[in-house]
Amino acid sequence: MKILSVCDVLFPQTTGGAGRVARELAEAFMKMGAEVEFLTRFTGKASGSGDKVTYFPPPGKAFPGHYRKIFLKTVKRFDPDLIHVHQPFPACLSIASFSSKPVVYNYYSPWSEEFKMKFSLLPRSLRKIMSPLLAAAERRVVHRATAIIVLSQFSNHQLMQLHDREAVLIPGGVNSERFRPTGEKPSDNTLRLITVRNLVPRMGLPQLIRAMSLLPPHIELTIGGQGPLQDELMGLISSLSLSERVRLAGHVPDEDLPHFYSSANWFVLPTVALEGFGLVTLESLSCGTPVLGTRIGATPELLERFDSQWIIEKPTPKEIAATILRVTENPVPSPDDLHHRVAEEFDWKHIAKLYLELFESLV
Repeated sequence: MKILSVCDVLFPQTTGGAGRVARELAEAFMKMGAEVEFLTRFTGKASGSGDKVTYFPPPGKAFPGHYRKIFLKTVKRFDPDLIHVHQPFPACLSIASFSSKPVVYNYYSPWSEEFKMKFSLLPRSLRKIMSPLLAAAERRVVHRATAIIVLSQFSNHQLMQLHDREAVLIPGGVNSERFRPTGEKPSDNTLRLITVRNLVPRMGLPQLIRAMSLLPPHIELTIGGQGPLQDELMGLISSLSLSERVRLAGHVPDEDLPHFYSSANWFVLPTVALEGFGLVTLESLSCGTPVLGTRIGATPELLERFDSQWIIEKPTPKEIAATILRVTENPVPSPDDLHHRVAEEFDWKHIAKLYLELFESLV
């Protein structure tokens, strides 16, 4: 089968869940004998070695007709059996042009809500104008796609509520060969917490830092990631006199993530909005580190498979701190047990097989 993977972002050119899903699925498809090409936005960074990639300009750098010419030229040359589209921007520009080919669209979250979250610093009047336009464009995409895939019941509910469209639920996955325990848990009395997040408002990092001020001094936190809130978070850490216990580690290179996950006692996901799945949850669990996550989005769906007590009921500093204190008194599965449970259900080879079964039914 020949698959054209159309995505706005592609790992490792950019970080983020959707780009990683596109990358991991494509690599799993190719291991199963499929031929995959990428059509993605040019970011100025190289894609993976050996990739077959065609680039389109960033949003606003060309007229819509130029994008469609690139899409149509790529389709004519590659002649795919199926178009697999990630993210709404390329979907909006491409689906109308791909009417002769089956199009499967991965729906991660509402485009208008993502826009409001990502561009919260823009004037409110502009966001108010753009939001309904993006919602209308997404509605057209959703109803023209041959099939829709969601990664969680949460996203499926959003899709039905906003667009009244049925979807196929296939969860996200993890490379369990790479994300595995390294046997490097803390050996002293320190309780080490970590998280890896883009430093943006919806991630709930200020709430997590404030929670640290309510916890005893043997509990430490390391935050991996970059983003516009970095200075604000540094100021908050200083104002709460937490500089000895809370550290901003900056960007964690992908090759260092297994060690980063494995070196902690707990991973904390303090999200306050729009958690469509949470690949980091699976990555941490696959590395043998249990996860605490707020009851936001799809996080409860994942954590309830392991232990419902790992769910933080409210994304507030008080509730985060109380949950951390409660769960650290309870036994947890061994790192190897967590890894095997994740690998058996969520390894990308299992997830990709479900995708290919759907694709073959549409071709």
